[in-house]
Amino acid sequence: MKHEAVSMDESTRERIPMTTKIRLMTGVVAMVFLFVAGLAAHMALSKSTPTSGEVLEESPRHVQVWFTQAPDPAVSRLTLESAAGTIELGALTILDDKSIKAAVPAMLSDGAYTVNWRSAGDDGHTQRGNFTFTVRARP
Repeated sequence: MKHEAVSMDESTRERIPMTTKIRLMTGVVAMVFLFVAGLAAHMALSKSTPTSGEVLEESPRHVQVWFTQAPDPAVSRLTLESAAGTIELGALTILDDKSIKAAVPAMLSDGAYTVNWRSAGDDGHTQRGNFTFTVRARP
């Protein structure tokens, strides 16, 4: 059995009511908007100090992470790790500039470090991430 391609000619397109065309276009636009809004709803890391991949000439005094939304104090955490294990940080502070910050109370020796962060934004979904930096003091 041979199938033929079906195409709409001008007379067929004209028979589709304008209200149906408008409804279809409105539906498509609404779906695109909801998709984009859903992507933007989760908080995300916007910057950090130290920055990801940064090589520092001296130990940082604190670690700080900024987000695209105000962090939820109930779930927000910062940890610092090295090859030797977890390094105790000072108390976590939630700041008005959409950031969380913790002091590094001891001088860090030369080496690679990983900052792990966790928080939630307006939608309540917990987000996690990490970044690394290196301390390499000048001789």
